[in-house]
Amino acid sequence: MVGIARRPVLAALLIALPLFAAPAWAAKAKPWPLTPQDKADLTRIETYFDGLKTLTAKFLQITDAGAIARGAVFIQRPGKMRFDYAPPSPVVMVADGTLLTFHDRELNETTTLPLSSTPVAFLLRDKVRLSQDLTVTKIDRGPGVLRVSVRETNDPEQGELTMQFSDAPFRLEQWSVLDSQNRLTKVTLIDARAGDPIEAKVFEFRDPKFFNQPVERFN
Repeated sequence: MVGIARRPVLAALLIALPLFAAPAWAAKAKPWPLTPQDKADLTRIETYFDGLKTLTAKFLQITDAGAIARGAVFIQRPGKMRFDYAPPSPVVMVADGTLLTFHDRELNETTTLPLSSTPVAFLLRDKVRLSQDLTVTKIDRGPGVLRVSVRETNDPEQGELTMQFSDAPFRLEQWSVLDSQNRLTKVTLIDARAGDPIEAKVFEFRDPKFFNQPVERFN
């Protein structure tokens, strides 16, 4: 049985990972009517991601059900990411460029799925383009904050990814995933640092079932 303390974390991960695919007859995502300012901001986001090679940060994850988790995140674009959840959660999640691996250290259980089947794969693309297979569905601004929501153009029912950027300096500070059942998972970055080198082993997952060694923590 999964421990009570871990259930909120595991539920949040399941929300934030693969979303339900839409049927073939689903309508395309409805685009946001872009103003000249909107278009300039979208270009700004694309330029930001094009220049972002690595990102390290602490994170705070909150679901709309009130579950809270913390840990450390490592991103190396394109394709690589690691979420190390802080105790009491025994969870680690690693993307190696092709696969996303979810491992529960306490249960010694591992789940692997294609990285491309998860909404966060968008953040790890070599070139982030907010067009074609993606549709911008909403742009919202607040004091010093820009929020942009996107959906898959042909499968809008998969869910919605919303990115929040600070204005000065311009950088990603939060993202949230709204799934097909309207459940929301929000990840906020804390003390984020861009451009720092990250050791290659951070993005390697050696399953202890086969290598007889514990999974290393980096948080």
